[in-house]
Amino acid sequence: MRLNLKHTYKKLSKVGFMIVDGLRQELKDQKHNATHKLSNSLKPKVKGKSGVMDIITSKLYWKAVNNPAFAKPANINQIKKWLSAKGLPISSAPAITKKLKSNYGKPYVYWTEGNNLRRTDFAGHTARKLKGKVAEQLAPAIGDDVADMIRKEIKKIKPTAQIS
Repeated sequence: MRLNLKHTYKKLSKVGFMIVDGLRQELKDQKHNATHKLSNSLKPKVKGKSGVMDIITSKLYWKAVNNPAFAKPANINQIKKWLSAKGLPISSAPAITKKLKSNYGKPYVYWTEGNNLRRTDFAGHTARKLKGKVAEQLAPAIGDDVADMIRKEIKKIKPTAQIS
């Protein structure tokens, strides 16, 4: 028996947009939105009738923003390429690489600004913050789908039954 969860699927896409808004707000709160490219690239995607909803992005650096342990170390060839693209002297690449490896290569630490700024785990924080709202949004839709399935099964057993 294939489940028909039309109310739930419809609500999933609305929940997806709510989560994307939460992720964007968290990126803003954590001050990870210098260019807004990551924020603007977040999109919800409900996979057909599977009941799976993903938040997708075309920006591969989201993992480094979410958890700096995923960030790759500085690469002098990439720095030279970047300097060339910016029209800056390539001879400064070794100094930039050294600076990135020494000062900025220290372990990433949590810090706060006014006791409300979290600089890591923007996705996890958003998920924890919105889990109640997500459940609140999906529960009625799931209830409607279950009621529809029960109504359908009763109609199979007794076609003349009056069901509301």
